[in-house]
Formats: sequence, C-alpha cells, structure tokens
Amino acid sequence: MSRARFFLTQELGAISPARLPLCAEDEHHATRVLRVEPGEELDVVAPSGEAFRVEVVGLSEAGVVARVVASLEPSWYPRVTLFQGVAKGEKMDSIVRQAVEVGAAGIVPVFTSRSIVRLDERKRAERGSRWRRIAESASKQSRRECVVGVADPVGFSAAVELLGTYDRVLVLWEDHMGDLLSDAARSAFADSEASVAVVVGPEGGLSAEEVSALSATGAVVASLGPSIMRTETAAVVSIALVIAAALGVKAACER
Repeated sequence: MSRARFFLTQELGAISPARLPLCAEDEHHATRVLRVEPGEELDVVAPSGEAFRVEVVGLSEAGVVARVVASLEPSWYPRVTLFQGVAKGEKMDSIVRQAVEVGAAGIVPVFTSRSIVRLDERKRAERGSRWRRIAESASKQSRRECVVGVADPVGFSAAVELLGTYDRVLVLWEDHMGDLLSDAARSAFADSEASVAVVVGPEGGLSAEEVSALSATGAVVASLGPSIMRTETAAVVSIALVIAAALGVKAACER
C-alpha cells in the first residue's frame, strides 16, 4: 500500500519527534479522513523540496506528531512545462488539474490572439491564485514530489520571452502537416536533462502568425495527427505524450 503524501507549510525542525506543520485542510484529512494511527508511515515534502518518510508516533489536539525515519531521494522525471492558451470557463481549471496529474512540471497560462477570456490585472492575479490552489490539490492527489507551480497569466510576447529559457520548445498546431508530437518529443529528449516547453493554443488554436513567431525562435511545430481535439483534451494528451516519450528515451539509454 502506498504511503500518503503531505506538503508541509514550513521546514521540519531539528527536534524529532515533533508536530508536523500541516495546513488545516491537510491536518483534517490526515486525522479525520485517513485516520492515521501511531506506527503508520507518511511521506512529507518541505517547502525547500526536501522529502522525508516519517512515522506517526502520536496524535494530539495540536495535530500529528511524527519522527523522521529517512530522507527520500528525488526520482528523475522529465521537466515538461505547459504553456496553455487561456481557455474559457471551467476548461482552464480542468486543464490545470489534469496536466498536473499526468506530470507537467509547471503551467504558464498565455493570452493569445484567439483567447476568448480577457482579464484585467487584478483578475489575472485572482485566476492565477485559483489555478495554483487547483494545482496544489492535484499535486497531493497524484503524489507529485513537489507542488506544481502555475504562473499568473501572461501575454503572448511575454510568453515568447519566457520560452527562450527552455532547451526545447514544442508547438502544437492542428494545421501542421509534418512531424507528429510524439516523434518531436523523442528528439527533444535526446538529452534527458533537457527542459522542454509544450505550447497549446486556446479554443480555435494558435494563429498562423503566432506559430510563425514561435517557429522563428527555433521552436518545433508538430501535431497530434488528423483528429481535431478540444483544447482541454489536446493539452493533457500532449503533456502525456511528451512525458511518455521522455521516459521511453531514458529507459532505452539505461538498457
């Protein structure tokens, strides 16, 4: 049986055993839903990213008391960030949640020329906060090694600038007649340590001008084949395909 994983609100102190610094929601989940008991082991992740296996030694009104059993070494995982054209309504919530579940390392919402949603600065920050809460919940549910970050929404020009910090950029475009995304992903991860960004448009996709601008920076344009997918489907399928390709390349290199 896999151990439950919790993200701590602060670093573990030098004293062990000690009360685990959990948020109220996680404390309730541990004590009232999971009903953890003394002797049970949990995985916890500190804000620094350090992970530990701890053993519950007691429960009190103050919370869960545990002792550190071992430090956990981070496992290798492909670094794939989703640059997602902002979609309307609950679609974006779904994209964030499922992209985290399938393994995205981060998410950058982007306002493109075909984005239906337009937000002022205050609402951009509010949406960013909402999406971060969703990402945190999904990170816990899918036992990610850290809370997946979601940036505040940015414009297309700012996104192009950010994309310049990645080793490889893959652009999903339904009108592309060449490379399939799965093939482009395998090439992108010829270096298993590469940081890769995947760009997916909103409803209606990216414009030809946006694709041209991205291509001019060295981004590789690819497609998912002949089927036209909804943006919320395309985003999740794209991240899953790229991560699967990266894991396949890594496994082949280790044989």
